[in-house]
Amino acid sequence: MLETKQKSIRLKELKNYGSSLRPLYTIGLEIEITVEESPDTLHKIFTDTGLITRDTIPFEVVSNFRGSADNKPFYSALIVHEGIVKKYEVAARDTGGFLKTSINYEPVVYPEELRLTHPAEFSRLGIEVEEWELHNYKHYFMLLIASKRYESFDMLVKREGGAEKGLEFTLIQVNIAESELKEKKAPCSWYLKRLSVFKGFDLEEEVRRKVDE
Repeated sequence: MLETKQKSIRLKELKNYGSSLRPLYTIGLEIEITVEESPDTLHKIFTDTGLITRDTIPFEVVSNFRGSADNKPFYSALIVHEGIVKKYEVAARDTGGFLKTSINYEPVVYPEELRLTHPAEFSRLGIEVEEWELHNYKHYFMLLIASKRYESFDMLVKREGGAEKGLEFTLIQVNIAESELKEKKAPCSWYLKRLSVFKGFDLEEEVRRKVDE
């Protein structure tokens, strides 16, 4: 479990787009946590929890699933590979589909020499991660109609602070949102469970409390 230096959870959106009898909530929050551990160590930890997998960073064509609503990549990172700092990215290329049922996205990996190397394998292959981002956006379709239901997860992990010993820290910034929820609850529960590695509190429970305030 990780010791936290600072933690904040901010409610960004809580709206009922349904009715009092049939609520359809859109709930969004921003989470910021600072820790001493490096982005590389956190990358290893979140690989072990199942946050960094082929489910969140696909390596084959997927439907209705891309990095973000504004076309961010599934994943990007500054890595050290064979002693050289490189920008690594898994982008989502729109390959078309049936607009009323599904839209397909093909993952495209850069640089070319690492196109077969998944981020979940970085630690095993000795690839160090200096900073990284993870983006998932899922848009759901219902009965051949484009639904307004979506789930959005954005995570940034980077080193900040001064160069002097003891002043550096790692910032974990997470934005989550989910729509058409039938009750007030923590959005993006699957992701929150895999982020709950902090000593002294359960992140999903903390988010749930913030929503209920």
